[in-house]
Formats: sequence, C-alpha cells, structure tokens
Amino acid sequence: MDGRIEAGFRYRFRELLKLVGAKRLDFGVDLLLGRGRERAAREGESLGRALAGLYEETRQKVKRRVEVTGCSFGEVPWERFSEEGPPRFLCDPSLGGLARWLRAAGYEAFVDDAIPGHRLPDEALRRGHVLLTTEAEVLLRRIVVDGSLLVVWVPSALTRKEQLGMVLRDLDLDLREARCMACGGGLVATAKDAVFPRIPPRTAKWLDEYFICARCDRLFWRGTHWQRIARTLEQAAAS
Repeated sequence: MDGRIEAGFRYRFRELLKLVGAKRLDFGVDLLLGRGRERAAREGESLGRALAGLYEETRQKVKRRVEVTGCSFGEVPWERFSEEGPPRFLCDPSLGGLARWLRAAGYEAFVDDAIPGHRLPDEALRRGHVLLTTEAEVLLRRIVVDGSLLVVWVPSALTRKEQLGMVLRDLDLDLREARCMACGGGLVATAKDAVFPRIPPRTAKWLDEYFICARCDRLFWRGTHWQRIARTLEQAAAS
C-alpha cells in the first residue's frame, strides 16, 4: 500500500516542482518523499496523511512563487478553469462518495461502473473531463504524461471531506450552486404549491423554498440536512 501511495505523491510532487523549473527534479521529489516518511514516523500518523500535509505546504509555496514571479514552466492547473468554464469530472468507482460531494459543491461529477478501469483515462479524454482516480498506475499512461489528460490522483487514505478539499485547492475551485448529489442534475426552484403533496407535513409548516432536480426529479429543500452539508463544504473549501 505504501508503495502505491508514494507513487501517487511522487507524481504530485514532480508536477509541482516542474512548474517552478526545478533543476534537480528527481532529487527534489526524493527529498520531499523522505520528509514525508520522517513526518509519519515522528507524528505517528499514516504515510498517506503525512505526505498529504507536506504536499499541501509545497503546493502553497509553489503557487505563491508563481503568483509573485508571474512565471511558470508549464500550464498551471489552478488557472485552467473559470466560473464560466468549470471542470467536469469522471471518477473511478472507488471515488463515488467524492463524486457526490463534488456535486454538492456545484460540479458535475460522473461515476460509470460500465466503463472498465483501464478505459477510464481514454473515456475521460474523449469527454473532456478531469479524471479523478486513486490508481497510481494511471499516472504512467502516455496521455497523462504528455499532458493531454488532466488527472488528479486522490489518496484513498484521506476522508471524503479531505479528498474534496484537496481537489478544490488543486484546481483553485470555489463552491458553486449545489447540484443534485444523487445524479448531478441542476436544481430548479419550484413553487411550493406545485410539489406540496411530496413535502413531509412537518417540513411544509416551516419552509416555503423548494427545488427539483432537472435530471432525476428529486425534491430538495434547505432543511437541517442541507445546512449540515453546507457546513461540511465550507470546512472542506477552507481547510
């Protein structure tokens, strides 16, 4: 397991150091991985969690350097998207929970169990989606190495909230209007009278604002569950 975790973070650290034109790239990556191992042993935490913390610190330093100098040696991932052109995600089956939270954060995220794992990168490229995966082997694919496909490798050791925070920070994404967590469809405001038979009686007494998923027709309202989700999203985005 640790070997796969190191392979994933090796890719992540390498991509960061390439942005600032690191001359001894492999040496720098090995140094960071070594620091991660030392942190894990010193703090008594898992290697994945230790490397995730070190990666976040490194990403912040690289981002600040790029912003201050106005120069980078490659396409900066956190400048690829905008409010008008947000990313769409294809997630491997192990990241179904993350897909749901990305939808709650306002992004389209798809999980398609019918697509064999080895075909996911090609399908993501065909669709023009960002691939989210826990499989380090994907990072060796030619379409990933040459930059044709944007892949965000997600450590499986992290919680879903931590995974969400990592993806949002990697691509510098803000929280958007929530989408249906079940299917990713947009939520459309609807009159209370139009959906009254579907509203739980207790809810109908104190709430007047309701939404329908344009894709699967589920009914939503901003009750206590919605509020808990909103708090989790804000914590993930701020962490």
